[in-house]
Amino acid sequence: GTADCNDGCPNDAAKTSPGQCGCGTADDDTDGDSVLDCNDACPNDAAKSANVGICGCGMADTDADGDGTPGACGDACDSDASKLAPGQCGCGNLETDTDSDGTADCNDGCPNDAAKTSPGQCGCGTADDDTDGDSVLDCNDACPNDAAKSANVGICGCGMADTDADGDGTPGACGDACDSDASKLAPGQCGCGNLETDTDSDGTADCND
Repeated sequence: GTADCNDGCPNDAAKTSPGQCGCGTADDDTDGDSVLDCNDACPNDAAKSANVGICGCGMADTDADGDGTPGACGDACDSDASKLAPGQCGCGNLETDTDSDGTADCNDGCPNDAAKTSPGQCGCGTADDDTDGDSVLDCNDACPNDAAKSANVGICGCGMADTDADGDGTPGACGDACDSDASKLAPGQCGCGNLETDTDSDGTADCND
């Protein structure tokens, strides 16, 4: 309806003057930010127009913790300047691993013991070992190298059986050289199982007299 002689854009039916965007390009402002789409780096984002910012169109460049990484494009802990991700301990908590065992102190029941992450039976700093395999851990075992003893060392001590075959109160392993003879602890002159009778009291037992 406008003759070419009066039409600043004779080949653009939508315009009779170039406007800001020129012939062939609509002077639209899709996001209503007062910057026409043809000059708007983010025509669908009213918060951005000069450039796409750090995070790009459609995402705010807000950096709440001031660490240089906006929350919308990479900082999952935008209230914690020391972290970009929650890690093991979560935002706002340090990832300190005092014993360098790969488990952060926040989750480590033994933060100063690299061999443990929980106290176990023996506590931090003490291994939950069972050297003799008797199901009683060394820290609670009176004889950690003797599977036959754990509650206490017994009469004879660790590594020696408390067996008292003749029932005389002295186990064979720790003092009874005649553990099949309840009347003797040593063979004497006559040997185990034989009396040491010395009828004439001459110092020589009858068995040799």
